[in-house]
Amino acid sequence: MTFKVVNKYLQENNRTFVAIRQENPYTAFDRVLIGDRTNESDEVLIQAVLGQVATEFNPADGVKKLQEDLHTQAESYEHKLAEKDTKIAEAKAVADWAVLAAVTNTENPLDPTLYARGLELIDLAKEGKGYKPYDIFTIEDPAYSPKYGEGRRVLVQVNRDFTYNNESVKDLEGTPSQNGVLAVWKWTEPKQPQATGNLETQPVQ
Repeated sequence: MTFKVVNKYLQENNRTFVAIRQENPYTAFDRVLIGDRTNESDEVLIQAVLGQVATEFNPADGVKKLQEDLHTQAESYEHKLAEKDTKIAEAKAVADWAVLAAVTNTENPLDPTLYARGLELIDLAKEGKGYKPYDIFTIEDPAYSPKYGEGRRVLVQVNRDFTYNNESVKDLEGTPSQNGVLAVWKWTEPKQPQATGNLETQPVQ
């Protein structure tokens, strides 16, 4: 015969009272568990109560069981954390791609304020950090004076392995850019429409 949960409820101070019973041989355990555990399955609660009882009657085994439970919880937490990090990285990759696509579309330049806001979403370069192909980052150009709210950041697109060593925009536009290691993208003003002449055309006779 196995144990069954016959009662459970949340007490004050975030404690959960759990009562379990076994019919043959009749055995009863009532324990108070830390935290709100009212939404956990009966099997989990039974194991928690039995684990607490084991600790009371045999502290050495109880400590061992506690260590095993903590190890299992740690593994579960690390797994969930890794999944969260993966999802964050995927979302960031999509955001980076969207900004890169918009900034590099020189035929239809972004509104300057949108350009500035978009580049704020991209990480600033970190000295000593290595970048891989397809990575992007931003750096500020203190020598540039914004005219339309476009800000001082420029976008850098990495084509080959590159380590940033605190180069300026001018430095990056030099050898690294010329050798195809990276590309520097600045905000560009929209092209002005060309003035049309007033010459009249006559049909061919």
